[in-house]
Amino acid sequence: MRQLWRDIFRREEGRLMLLGLVIVACLSLLAAQLFQLQVVQSAQFDASQERQSQRLVELPAVRGLIYDRNGICLADSRPSFDAVIYLDELYDEWRTKIRQEVRRHGKRLEPGRRDQLLIELVHEKADTFGRLVGARPQLDDRAIRVHAADLRPLPLVLFADLSETAVAIANEHFPLPAGVAIEVNPIRRYRYGSLAAHVLGYVRCSKPTLDTEQGVPTFTQPEVSGVSGLEIKFDEELRGRAGSRTILINARGYKERDLGGHPAEPGHDLVLSLDARCQQAAEQALAEHVGAAVVLDPNNGDVLALASNPTFDLNRFIPHIRPQDMEALLKDPSKPLANRAVSEQYAPGSTFKLVVTLAGLDCGKLSPSSSAFCTGQVEVGGQMKKCWIKAKGGQHGQVNLRAAIVHSCNIFFYEHGMDIGMASIVAMAKQLHLGEQTGILLPHEARGHLPDLARHHYRPAETANVAIGQGEIDTTPLQMACVVATIANGGTVFAPRLVKSIQQPGKDGGSTAVYEFPAREVGRLSLRPQLMELVRQAMRGVVQDSDGTGKKAGCPGIEVAGKTGTAQVMDTHANIIGHRAWFVSFAPYQNPKYALAIMLEDGDSGGQTAAPVAGKIYAHLFGVNDKPAAAPHKPKPLTASIGGTRPL
Repeated sequence: MRQLWRDIFRREEGRLMLLGLVIVACLSLLAAQLFQLQVVQSAQFDASQERQSQRLVELPAVRGLIYDRNGICLADSRPSFDAVIYLDELYDEWRTKIRQEVRRHGKRLEPGRRDQLLIELVHEKADTFGRLVGARPQLDDRAIRVHAADLRPLPLVLFADLSETAVAIANEHFPLPAGVAIEVNPIRRYRYGSLAAHVLGYVRCSKPTLDTEQGVPTFTQPEVSGVSGLEIKFDEELRGRAGSRTILINARGYKERDLGGHPAEPGHDLVLSLDARCQQAAEQALAEHVGAAVVLDPNNGDVLALASNPTFDLNRFIPHIRPQDMEALLKDPSKPLANRAVSEQYAPGSTFKLVVTLAGLDCGKLSPSSSAFCTGQVEVGGQMKKCWIKAKGGQHGQVNLRAAIVHSCNIFFYEHGMDIGMASIVAMAKQLHLGEQTGILLPHEARGHLPDLARHHYRPAETANVAIGQGEIDTTPLQMACVVATIANGGTVFAPRLVKSIQQPGKDGGSTAVYEFPAREVGRLSLRPQLMELVRQAMRGVVQDSDGTGKKAGCPGIEVAGKTGTAQVMDTHANIIGHRAWFVSFAPYQNPKYALAIMLEDGDSGGQTAAPVAGKIYAHLFGVNDKPAAAPHKPKPLTASIGGTRPL
């Protein structure tokens, strides 16, 4: 048999037969592969081609609102009417310009020249619309070129935030130039400008982006995000959920049709413990000073006002702050962006004598009969320590505990502070949660500073220094407000509560609580109530006694209790270069509703400059001034809506 096949293949007919078999086998394999690709896998390739022709455009949601405790809206969104141009809709005009130039020059155009024709066309449209509404376009060639190359499905903004007059004129001249449209976009608005600026914080608007790493190229329209304050702390909740639409593009990269999508979901709202009227009163009282003011409800820790001065207008950041304006804010020596109430820490001066008193009473080293004789100075560890009254040429003479607090006698606290000891002082400070963050829902909260007993053995002179609120002790105005609130309520330490709840807005205009922040008790002082009352009575004398250091905080018809403080500011050579003026207080004495802490960087003394600021705030709060603080004017509600999702 083998020989027979050899004979066949030796003949020409046999070789042709073999070649035919090979050809048939190859064609069969090719047919099988074509069937696999065109029939079996056709659906898969069709889906892949469809995906390659789709573009996903993400649509930002309307940012959530921020309300004060009484329902006054502090931050919302308003409609921004923007004149935009869609490059997709300029394709026919662009091709016409290209053909005209080709005919004129008789040769094919370079890609750069083709791009330039598109740029010129966009400028023509912008100039035409600008002349119509009396505005000057600010587009540059590079922005148009980048948008055409990377962001073509998105609208290119020609004029942002048009005035009502410009929009009216544009509507009168409808239809607009081809490709040009007026779109309504949500833009952040702070209804009262600088009110509570350091609490609310500001936002920035991102640039449109393209993400090619996902299955479908995804374009993201400009989105607002928080940068500081509550805006960044609750950015995720306020931002909401982005919507989207899918578009189909043709082979030239231009939109063919819209495939639909889903609308954006608005962000959640914040309801604050802040009282806009109280905040306004605190800011007005601080207006002439560099410093901070904090007002708490001592019964639950609610933050009623949190003011820092100088401040800034939040609306300057909307929609974008000019680079030169931002640079000016950052370089301003008065640091208007700094939240002095929360993020800066200072020596508390004589207000810390309250903590020392609590420590002494708690450990038994102080009693109502404790006394000292003030000659204006005393020698401690080879150093001469002076009382503030020495500079005025006087002395306090014999003082007991109450008189020492009322007159803020340094000599009393030098002597008894050393007897109480650093360990007891630090222990009481820790009971009051000094030296740690309060947990207020704001970024960049300072911790303050307490003496570190584990790393250092403190000499008597150092303990004496801390006993009057100098040396290794730093606090924030918010922390000292918490201290005085604890004394006001009899010893319960509350964490400051700034946000009361997060609300889900409803379609009917109402809202549902998503999460509520309860009042949070974080400790209770070990001091017996009757001893706590001794401190409260002495604080009442600071303001109510005719010779009390804080009498300028007095409010007619209201019993105010307080404590003054003045902390020296030293340079690197231990020279006094300034003072921090403090005043902490609560009122009314019998049934406290408010606990205040005032700190002035540019103060002369607590009694002379900080106490009057507190007095102004109390006058507003209790309505005893000639012109009570009016509620911030509430603008008329807007009726425009964005994407049918939520009224602005």
